[in-house]
Amino acid sequence: MNLNSLKGRPLVAALLATLVAGLGHLYLKKWARTVAWFTLIYVAGLVFVPRPELIALVNQGAEPPVAHLLPVLAIQFLSALDAYRVARTERRRLAALDPCPNCGKPTDDDLEFCPWCTQRLGVESPEQDGASGNRLISR
Repeated sequence: MNLNSLKGRPLVAALLATLVAGLGHLYLKKWARTVAWFTLIYVAGLVFVPRPELIALVNQGAEPPVAHLLPVLAIQFLSALDAYRVARTERRRLAALDPCPNCGKPTDDDLEFCPWCTQRLGVESPEQDGASGNRLISR
């Protein structure tokens, strides 16, 4: 994933999380956080909004008092804030990676090749490997 393709990603994640808790994390492919935030908002709705008002909300669309919704709205806000923070952290992590000399996308230091274009990384010109006598091949 090229860093240029990540522009606006933290904001998009936060906006999605304001619509539905966990949706921003789903966009970021953070599966455990998605389930955690969705479960937390669901449980908060069951705990803090009285049952008759929940039934009226589901069946008739009647809005419960704002005081009952404050904990749910606070969790919604924290979900959006967390989605923004996670996306921003991921973006910074990707920016710190060395780009592939062939395709320019971020590479992982643990890999000997680019996961995007399969270009072999870190190989200089052909020379003798002193320990084993094997020749290193660059492509």
